[in-house]
Amino acid sequence: MKKKILLVLPRNYEFNFINVSSIIKVITKKSGGSLVLSLATIAALTPPEFEVKIVDEDVEDIDFNESFDIVGIGGFSVYLNRAEEIAREYSARGALIVCGGSPASFSPDRWRPFSDVLILGEAERTWPRFLNDYMSGSHKKEYMETEHIDISQSPVPDLSCFSPLTLKKYLYGIVQVSRGCPYRCEFCSVHEYAGNKMRYKPVEKVIQEVEQLYQVFRPNIIFIADDNFTGIKSKAKEVLKVLRDWNHGKKKPVSFTTQLSIDAAHDEEFLELAAAAGLVRVSVGVETPNLLSLEETHKMQNLQRSILEDIKRFQEHGILVQAGCIVGFDHDDKSIFKQQLDFFNTLGIPNIQVMPLQAPDGSPLKRRMIEEGRYIDWESNIRANPEQMNSLNTFTIEPKLMNHQELRQGICWLLKNLYTPENFIHRMETFFRNYENSQKKQDLNIPATTVDWYGVGLVIRLVKYVMLKARREDRKIFGNMFQVVRKSSHPHKMIFLINFYLSFLNTQEIIHKSFPEIDTVTYPS
Repeated sequence: MKKKILLVLPRNYEFNFINVSSIIKVITKKSGGSLVLSLATIAALTPPEFEVKIVDEDVEDIDFNESFDIVGIGGFSVYLNRAEEIAREYSARGALIVCGGSPASFSPDRWRPFSDVLILGEAERTWPRFLNDYMSGSHKKEYMETEHIDISQSPVPDLSCFSPLTLKKYLYGIVQVSRGCPYRCEFCSVHEYAGNKMRYKPVEKVIQEVEQLYQVFRPNIIFIADDNFTGIKSKAKEVLKVLRDWNHGKKKPVSFTTQLSIDAAHDEEFLELAAAAGLVRVSVGVETPNLLSLEETHKMQNLQRSILEDIKRFQEHGILVQAGCIVGFDHDDKSIFKQQLDFFNTLGIPNIQVMPLQAPDGSPLKRRMIEEGRYIDWESNIRANPEQMNSLNTFTIEPKLMNHQELRQGICWLLKNLYTPENFIHRMETFFRNYENSQKKQDLNIPATTVDWYGVGLVIRLVKYVMLKARREDRKIFGNMFQVVRKSSHPHKMIFLINFYLSFLNTQEIIHKSFPEIDTVTYPS
């Protein structure tokens, strides 16, 4: 009889920008963002002597009455509390508990109390080694990868461990093309875990993984889950060329989205290839207009350039930019919130994720904050009340030029004003205006959109919501957004309309749950 393995992504108690809100669940009939690529990769690394099941608690519940020999748990740091609950429940039922991933690798002492085995570092070589030892009855308590592996040897993720019903619950597919980042932003731990040397998969393997998603999952959107897709632009362009050819050969093309650094804006060939491949949305760490803060955090790729012109270049190629915004740097005083509002309203980026500066495990910033006596450990917040813990108002550093109450109030004020209907629609108008006025527009070969039965159902549910359930003001917002979008010639304009409206409602839900006082908040004095 085969040994049974359960791989679990714990429920995310934290309500933040990556959650699928109740409104989105109703309209899209989806309950998860992207399927769990890391666990699907672990499943692919598992030999056939084992039977593997994957459970993502954000889309389905765990059946604790089903017995397993090994329970593997991964996830982000904020999952720690729920990870321990799952571990202790299965440990009491006789399962061997194995934990891994970057959070466990950076802070094994947080995970060790409820783990029988820790997999530290990248798992492509250590997971099979552990299973081999387990079968021989000689497994260790800890397996550590000391090198950055050749990711061409990483297997194609095994999607068979998800039930077909579970796969249908995800909004988009996911593929990883590279690991690493050439930059050393102080608040980031990516370069500490994955390294500064970029590692790309062969383009043949990328297409193999994308084709598998297309055949098994039929996604409308595929997220390229790289920390910096353009770490080596020549490699990124090789990938875009094969994605372009693959996508244009499909009756139903897909859209791609990824994360990259702002310096990609100055590579015209990259922008043209991105548009032609169907890369219609990118996430960029814009962070702040405060140059001293950018220097402080070593975000050198954002310095000595016009962020306004860079964002405009993406928009001229029909590429929608989503931005990260951080407040609370050592050079940020209380004037930063007004500066950020004016800055982002000028850029024409509708969707902006505002976050306080945090010092995550493994980051150089955490080490500096500990040295300066300014670090606040987040674990006590998770332990005390995990369902109330929120990255928007739970802090890991002591700010220099304001206190926590002022920082929290400023974030609340900034979000309230960024997401007024007027400001949001103004940023939409800027995006479409930059695209329509672009001299490049006529030469772009953006893949056309097609409507399938899911898309028809989505539109029907959206219209029913707007007409029958939405508040009067939300109905008006949709009408105003439609008036902006209908004038555009962008081939994805209706998809953008749905994205803009749902993301606006989603963010409104997030900020009202995070800040009950938001309707009456004033600027920090």
